[in-house]
Amino acid sequence: MHAGHGTAIFFTQLLLLVLVGRLLGEVMQRLRQPAVMGQLLAGVLLGPSIFGALMPAWQHAVFPDNEAQKKMLDAVSELGVLLLLLSTGLETDLGLVRRMKRMAIFASAGGMLIPFVCGFALGWHLPDNLLPHPEARLVTSLFLGTALSISSVKVVAMVIREVDYLRRNIGQIILAAAILDDTTGWIIIAAIAGLGASGSVDLGHLTFSLGGTLLFIVLCFTVGKRAVAVAIRWTNDRFTVEMPVLSAILVITFVLALATDKLGVHTALGAFMAGVMIGQSPILTEQIEAQLRGLIVALFAPVFFGVAGLSVDLTILLDWRMLGLVAGLILIASIGKFTGCFIGGRVGGMSSAEALALATGMNARGSTEIIVASIGLSLGVLSKDLFTMIVIMALITTLIMPSVLRRALVRIPLSAEEKARLEKEAAEERDFLPNVERILTAVDGSANGRFAAWIAGLTAGVRGTLTTVLAPAPATTDDSAAVDAGECAGLDAYEIALAAATHAVSRAPGTPGVEEDKPVKPGEKEREAARLVLRERTGKAPQKTPELPHGPVKEGKDETPDDETSSNAAPKHEPVGEAHDDKRVSEAKEEGEFVADDPSDTAREQEAAQPESSDEAVRISDEIAKGYGFVIAGFDAPGQESDSDVPPLPLPTAVLPLTKAFDGAIAIVLAHGDHARQLDAPLDILVPVSGTDYSRHAAELAITLARAANAPVTALHVSARVAPGMLHRRWRPRVLHPDTAEAAMLENLHSLAERNGVKLRTRLLAGGKVEDAILHQIHHGKHNLLVLGVQPRFGDRLNFGAVSHRLLEERRCSVIVLSA
Repeated sequence: MHAGHGTAIFFTQLLLLVLVGRLLGEVMQRLRQPAVMGQLLAGVLLGPSIFGALMPAWQHAVFPDNEAQKKMLDAVSELGVLLLLLSTGLETDLGLVRRMKRMAIFASAGGMLIPFVCGFALGWHLPDNLLPHPEARLVTSLFLGTALSISSVKVVAMVIREVDYLRRNIGQIILAAAILDDTTGWIIIAAIAGLGASGSVDLGHLTFSLGGTLLFIVLCFTVGKRAVAVAIRWTNDRFTVEMPVLSAILVITFVLALATDKLGVHTALGAFMAGVMIGQSPILTEQIEAQLRGLIVALFAPVFFGVAGLSVDLTILLDWRMLGLVAGLILIASIGKFTGCFIGGRVGGMSSAEALALATGMNARGSTEIIVASIGLSLGVLSKDLFTMIVIMALITTLIMPSVLRRALVRIPLSAEEKARLEKEAAEERDFLPNVERILTAVDGSANGRFAAWIAGLTAGVRGTLTTVLAPAPATTDDSAAVDAGECAGLDAYEIALAAATHAVSRAPGTPGVEEDKPVKPGEKEREAARLVLRERTGKAPQKTPELPHGPVKEGKDETPDDETSSNAAPKHEPVGEAHDDKRVSEAKEEGEFVADDPSDTAREQEAAQPESSDEAVRISDEIAKGYGFVIAGFDAPGQESDSDVPPLPLPTAVLPLTKAFDGAIAIVLAHGDHARQLDAPLDILVPVSGTDYSRHAAELAITLARAANAPVTALHVSARVAPGMLHRRWRPRVLHPDTAEAAMLENLHSLAERNGVKLRTRLLAGGKVEDAILHQIHHGKHNLLVLGVQPRFGDRLNFGAVSHRLLEERRCSVIVLSA
């Protein structure tokens, strides 16, 4: 056979496997079954059982019994195994396992132990003619026990999602137990694969494999997780080629697969652990995940499952003894898994109905079982007949499970606690900030820039959101005072944000309720959490977290700090910070002071770094292109000349190119009063609300800052209704009682505040213009921070409307303009 003919056969095989697999997958999907079952059936249909029986000459021509030809298809299939396990790892939610750890651990342990014993016993008593190597019965028995123990996360998740039980307690427990099954199963299979290489128990080899596997897993969950996140982040931010992150993910997968292969265990473990670590990276956006999933679903999954189906020979069922063995295998696998999961669930504290649903859901083997069986066949641990039996068992248990699980789930009542949690989660899905993956903070060395860095640090610290602080490089000049100002412009932005993040972490716990009047100095745990949120792009963490002076500070009171601190570190080049926190941080209780440099330096600081230069604008535009969901900007606001009939917006000139380059939410920070001199001066926040999306986004930001700084926050709604006394000769706003629509809007905001552990005050005024009412409330409420939600109106000049224009012109406090 010449090379060209072999290549033509190879592409014909791919054509048939992808085409028939996808068509049958569509049929199975319409029957509310997993699509992978259709892809497996495609292989069975094209294999010796049907195509080979009906048209043997044609089947042999397309799938010849040629070693070289088989290796070409097997290579694509092996790559499919790695990518499928990568995909499984990406979907592994370790946080879910941690939340449901007690029930999940007991359910998984029971569901693995009993079927493992049953499978091992079955393998030990199988006739020799079913074993590939009767002298290596131990290895086959261990592998068979493991194969009967694990469940298919994909199938379980599909059914639970279809019946809308994914966020229910029982759905999360089933999914967590399946994840634990998968993780434990792949570790055991990797170890057994090492035994399969020699065919016998070699204590030295076994010790090396098990020890290396345990060390590999420990490294993956510690330094490996952070290293992978840094690698993906660095690739995303530095490369300009198309889809660099996708290439980085594949490189990481292949490297870890080779590492496990060197340990003497199967490459499957490396691919699975790569998926687990990559899945926790904050830059695995939906778009990147969709690209990877598309590659797997469109090509590699149909080929892999099709190749697995080609190895299935249903003619063995014509022998009644083999048919009996298949029925026995299905019964042993189902009864063992069902019994183990039910007992484990009950021991873990589940009710009988919940344990029944758990045992039913965990009985689906699906794609995972087929992958395991294929690995066993390739290692020579399973014979073709035994492989066929396992695949048939996986098919039947998977096809039966969905309809049975649906009936079991609907019988579980919804508790009051669970109903409240589901309502809270549904509300949070509509929120703005929790869905932001990355924040960009673009600042200069002005008072606005320093306060913006502080605001960004508070937001990042309390939300645990990956954040980049982009500041200009220090200016070079002979004037020593200007050099100091340049150092402040370039150096302080990151350190200020880091201090604010530490402050937020120590003041705002992950759960509502901050203990008052018990200030505690932030410890290393809080500082480390802040460093995780804000890290230099170069990867070098700061030598020391900026210290805040601490003292007995009362909640919400403006206390004099013990001392004042200002930066005196050596200048750095382009300090940029970014990282992420993959979990909420535990409660701590402290409020400190971070005092900015002498305000007399403001003029020199403004000269030190002006972001409106073309180079700086390009730099910010390039950074925005790396993928951000929210931008916090703080720039100097020099006088602006108007060459248009539209009056210039009283905002920094650098804001306009920023709003044109970025179509997401932008917070423009303007410092005023104490916040221009003392960054962590107490906040008293006012947020006008009107029922619009952009005003709600502003309320979210205001509540987040109130949570981070433990500050009071007031929501003001200015009603258009006529109130008694509005015809009074002298104008003043009137307090109203809310109507039905206004009451619903304010109740929604109270719910938002309650979810964040913040007490929200509301005020409803009527009379006069909206801007007059807001200015009146700022004065009489003594608020020092206005969070103003706006909607940009683009023309020949940026415009936020007359109300925003006047509030910015007559600015009486610090303002955050949130353009959404």
